[in-house]
Amino acid sequence: MKNWAGNLKFQPKNILAPSTTEEAQAMVLDHLQKHQTIRMRGSSHSWTGLIATNDSFLHLDNMQGLIGVIPDKKLVRAKAGTKLYLFGEEAFKHNLALPNQGDVNHQSVAGALSTGTHGTGIKLQSMANQLQGLTLVTGKGDILSIDEDKNPDLMKALSVSFGSAALITEATVKMCDAYKLKTETFAEDMSVSMSKYKKRLSENRHLEMFYFPVGKWSLIKMMNETTEEIPSSSKIEGLKEIVLENWLYEGLNILANKTKSYGRLDSFMRNFVGHKTSVNWSHRAFPTERSVRFMEMEYNLPFEKFEEVFEEIQASIKKNKFETLFPIEIRYVKGDELWLSPAYKRDSVYIAIHTYISENFRPYFEEMQKIFKRHGGRPHWGKWHTLGHNDLQQLYPKFQDFLNLRKDLDPQGLWLNDHLKSLFKVPS
Repeated sequence: MKNWAGNLKFQPKNILAPSTTEEAQAMVLDHLQKHQTIRMRGSSHSWTGLIATNDSFLHLDNMQGLIGVIPDKKLVRAKAGTKLYLFGEEAFKHNLALPNQGDVNHQSVAGALSTGTHGTGIKLQSMANQLQGLTLVTGKGDILSIDEDKNPDLMKALSVSFGSAALITEATVKMCDAYKLKTETFAEDMSVSMSKYKKRLSENRHLEMFYFPVGKWSLIKMMNETTEEIPSSSKIEGLKEIVLENWLYEGLNILANKTKSYGRLDSFMRNFVGHKTSVNWSHRAFPTERSVRFMEMEYNLPFEKFEEVFEEIQASIKKNKFETLFPIEIRYVKGDELWLSPAYKRDSVYIAIHTYISENFRPYFEEMQKIFKRHGGRPHWGKWHTLGHNDLQQLYPKFQDFLNLRKDLDPQGLWLNDHLKSLFKVPS
C-alpha cells in the first residue's frame, strides 16, 4: 500500500472500512480488547508518515454524502469520508458553498480539515475554521459529539488533530451562499510580483503566486467573486488546461530530469502561459486537476517574515544550484485560534516547495527547511518535514495541552503509529 505520491509504502495486517459511527466504534472496542492499533487515512494525499502502519488500516470510503442541511443557519452535516468534490456538488444543490478551500478536491472532508488544509486569501482562514461540530470515536471506544457552542475548547483542540486523538466520523461545516469566482492568471517577472503583492492582497479575495526559480518568473493567480455568466466554452478550456498542465508538464519534467536542460525547458514552458480569465462556481473554480506526481514540503511563516524569507530562499537556490521545473507556491492565510493550526495566532504566508517525483528532493528540501526553521516556520502536518517533538513544543504554545487531552481521549495509544509516537514523544 502507498500514498498518492508513492514515497510511503507499507503493508497493514487488516483493512477496516466502517459504514457508520457505530461500526467504527465496534472496531475500536475490538482492537482495544486485543491491544492492537489502528491508523486511518482520508485519501492518502499526505507526504508524511501520518497514515503508515503495519497494524490495522482504516478508511472511510464507505461513509460518503451529506447527512443533513440547516439552510437558515447555513450548516451542512456530512459523513467524514465524503470527498470534497462530492461535498461541494451536494452542498451546491442547496445553494451553499465553502467560504474557502484548497486547490485539490480529492481529499476526504475529515482528512482535509484535520490536517490544516488551506486555500489562500489574507482575510480568510484555513478550512478547519469552518467546522462547527464533530462526531468522533475516541481511543477509549466512546462516541463523542462536540460543537462550537457547547465545547469551544475541544473544537479548538481537535479540529486540527490529524486522527491522533479520535476518529472523525461526521462533521458539521459552516457554509455561505453559493458564489461564482472569476479567475485571472498571467506570467510576469518575480521582481514585479514582489513589488505588487501587498496591493494585490488588499484588492483581491484570493492571491496565489507560483515562483519558477530557474527563470525567476511567476505565475500569478487572482480570484474574485463575480456575477458574470459562466461561458459555454469553460469545459473545453478546462480540458485544454488539463492537457497542458499535466501531460505536457509531465513530459517536460521527464526530459529535464534526464537532460538537465532546466533553463531551456523553463523558457519553453513559460511560452505556454498566456493571460487567461475564467468564471465558474467556487467549488469548481478552486480545484486544479493534478496527475503529475511530486514531492512537497510546505511551511507556514509569519506574514511579516515573507520578504526576508523569500530573499534567503533565492540566495540558497543560487548558492546550491538547485534546479527543478516545479514552482514554489506562495499563499496567504488569516490567523486563527486552533491549537495545532500552523496559522495559530498569526496572519501567515504558506510557502510550498516541490520537486518532480523522480528527482532527489532531499538536499533542496533540507536547505529550505533550515531557512523556515530560523524564522519560526511551522510545517503543514501532511507534507514532508523532519521536525520532532522538541521543535513542535517550541512552535505551538498549546502543544502540551493538546498532548494531555490526546492522552485522556486515547490512553492506550490506539490511534498512534511510529510517526506520531515520535512527534508526541510516546514510548514504542
